[in-house]
Amino acid sequence: MANTKRSRYETVKHILDEAQGETISDHLYQGYGSFWRRPLAEFLALEIYGQRMIAPAGGKQSQTAVNCGCGCGSSCGCGGGEAESGESGEETAVSPNCWPSGGKQQQFAPAGSQRSEQSGLIKGLRGQAPFDGSQFPPLLWQAKQPVSAENINFIAAWIDDGCPETEAEAPKSQITVLSNKLRDLSFGAAQHARSDEHTNAIREQVGGLKVRKDVRCLNDTERNGLRRAITCMHQYDPYRQDERSWGYWARIHTDSCQHGWEHFLPWHRLYLYFFEQMLQDFDPLITLPYWDWTAYAEDNAKTYNTAQLDLGIIPEAYRCWLDEQAIENLTALQIFSTSEVNSLKKIVGQSFNSGARLLAKTKVNYEVVPLGSNDYQYSDKIRAIYKELRRVNALWHANRWPGAIAQRPTQYPRSQDVDNILAITDFATFGGGPDDDHHFGKLEKVHNGMHNFAGGSNPFYVKNSNPQSQENPPTGDMTDNRVTAYDPIFWAHHCNVDRIWALWQKKNPNVNPEELDGILPPWSLSVREALSTRKLGYEYIKDSAFFPTVSELPMVRFHSEKTAVSPPALTDFQHNPNSRAEVRLHRIQRVANNASIRVFLNTPDANEATPMENNPHFVGEFMTFGGSCYGGPGHCDLPLPRSRRFDKRPLHHHEPRNARLDATDAVKYLASLGQTELSLHLVVLGIDGQPSENALYLDGVSLNLID
Repeated sequence: MANTKRSRYETVKHILDEAQGETISDHLYQGYGSFWRRPLAEFLALEIYGQRMIAPAGGKQSQTAVNCGCGCGSSCGCGGGEAESGESGEETAVSPNCWPSGGKQQQFAPAGSQRSEQSGLIKGLRGQAPFDGSQFPPLLWQAKQPVSAENINFIAAWIDDGCPETEAEAPKSQITVLSNKLRDLSFGAAQHARSDEHTNAIREQVGGLKVRKDVRCLNDTERNGLRRAITCMHQYDPYRQDERSWGYWARIHTDSCQHGWEHFLPWHRLYLYFFEQMLQDFDPLITLPYWDWTAYAEDNAKTYNTAQLDLGIIPEAYRCWLDEQAIENLTALQIFSTSEVNSLKKIVGQSFNSGARLLAKTKVNYEVVPLGSNDYQYSDKIRAIYKELRRVNALWHANRWPGAIAQRPTQYPRSQDVDNILAITDFATFGGGPDDDHHFGKLEKVHNGMHNFAGGSNPFYVKNSNPQSQENPPTGDMTDNRVTAYDPIFWAHHCNVDRIWALWQKKNPNVNPEELDGILPPWSLSVREALSTRKLGYEYIKDSAFFPTVSELPMVRFHSEKTAVSPPALTDFQHNPNSRAEVRLHRIQRVANNASIRVFLNTPDANEATPMENNPHFVGEFMTFGGSCYGGPGHCDLPLPRSRRFDKRPLHHHEPRNARLDATDAVKYLASLGQTELSLHLVVLGIDGQPSENALYLDGVSLNLID
């Protein structure tokens, strides 16, 4: 008797068989042929050219020796180095290699990732790196047809559910329900949900620029991914020439930084770019966040006190706190008294702007002890606590006492100060003078003050004759050009400097430094090559909400669910005149029927009769322009993704395009009403003004808040 049900596993094999076609070379896929047809246990462990087709459950990586660059692990005698000023004096144990590579060890999965997202099969079917043409073409190879997005999602769900072998496929009634739901989404009878994927994962899927976000608006996955990367980099600090190490990148600033003239901005833009590229070797979704200083101006004005140090306020992500594991670890050392342990337990989960402020809430006294004749080091208790603080949050830094400077509170930059800088119209005044007339620009002067604010003065400093003491410095690392980049907040600080330059560039296009061909060592790129953030692959956005669609189905009417706008983004939007909002339509496909796409906010009943004039909910209207196909069969189908390294042809004329509509007025209106949740609504009409059922196919819609 024929089996009337097919398991999901059998369905996966059927999907791949149908896409591949009947004929497949025995040499394809490294000689494995139809690898999905191999026994399930073999399929789940299969690697093709070093790429694991199905990621291991839990995303655990094998335990291997640290590779220090000479190809033979730590046993090959590569020289290590002692910690230097700016690096923690804590012992750095050489732990298992945490960095992904292109060989057998590439089984690393960032925390919080779905198993399917780390599986080579899904990456390949979606055309994601390394199956984006950079190393391999998208899967399947030599196939009869591509696997549809719906079927890719089916396979991904099977992987995320543990790759069951015998589970029966969904009953027909469930398939009917799914089909009806998709139709309801296309006709506006159901709401599209906000994607919970990493912002940069979404950007990869829709072919957009990566996003550097306001650090206050990072979600847990984005924050934790950055922390994991930094933690991993510190494990390579004993190897001074290993570019995966944190110290390697900090020392570039020590040796090569440019300040006080027009190379200041372009040099630091490239510094951020190349460091970010290294982070993306660890996790391709990571981008550096920015620290908008002005968002903390009011709080820092309230805490100002010339008689007391270490009162400044910094972003939550860079603060310190203890967790339950820290209490267990510290208790196990048996160096703390019962009262000290109990005092530490009371502050579990509370965040502090510095380690000094955390200790002040406990019964553990800050203490440094003599180190030789002219230096001091942490006591065992302080060293143990600081080790736990860095384990809990790799963005925290011990040598940081924010606000600990004797300066007027008015020197802390406010929004008006940044606006005044943005109002400058010549580059020399804004960003610094050229070689033959060099001087600081206005932006760098503010930058200098924030370095001093972030580092501050050490309230526990014991005077000694070593000006470069690691554990008893007179001031924080951010105040010292030599070691400033050891502090993780340095990168957020400079991202904000770079963001302000990017804003100024939009206001003053083609107003650049004089010496455009000047080289920016240690890199071989010139000032000219550092001018465009787009060409470097990123943009600055405070926050973004993305609503994916099913691109194979036409969109007649689109309604999103209401989504909460991050409070920092909404607050800034209300008070910052430079804030903008955009609705973006992602990857609109070319079709024969032209359309008018009308966009509204918070208008769930929007239809063809909804007024556009004098309607503060109306965002804008976008017209498509297509027409009939003049080629043979398939000529107007979606083009293949670019997969060949030396394909220099321009963008394919049928490549799906993107559209942007300015939503600033609509968002400001809704914010003025106190609305903290926003929804997007699209009405698609033909050129006859009637709803059109075959005029809009796209990959998604997003709302973006931009400074």
